[in-house]
Amino acid sequence: MRINTTLRGLGLGLGLALTVSASALAQDKGIGAIFVQKDLIEVTGNGHHRTFPCNGRKVLISGTQHVLTFTGVCSSVEIAGAEHKVTVQVAPAGTLSVYGVSQQLNWLSTGEPTQEVGGADHKIVRLALKP
Repeated sequence: MRINTTLRGLGLGLGLALTVSASALAQDKGIGAIFVQKDLIEVTGNGHHRTFPCNGRKVLISGTQHVLTFTGVCSSVEIAGAEHKVTVQVAPAGTLSVYGVSQQLNWLSTGEPTQEVGGADHKIVRLALKP
């Protein structure tokens, strides 16, 4: 379920569309859209603190200062922006893409996903799989 809200700014005729899942409203105070679809989880904006079941979906993260945990295996993960803290398990043939500044990524996989890293000051740590 999504809630669509359009805000009008001070009579300037500028509109801002905000779409978030109903559960996002109850769980955190982040700003920006969260889309959870059959094949994709997308988090934008600033400051979301959430846990998502990945179930083989692709993950796109943009904005700043999200703290996100993904359970299960994600097909691929792309992180852009600044100062995110992400924990995720990536499919063995998936892709990990990290761009921007000061991302903290803790990841695990049963294989060797393709890695693409650009930007500066990232902390990318491969975690050991638990038996």
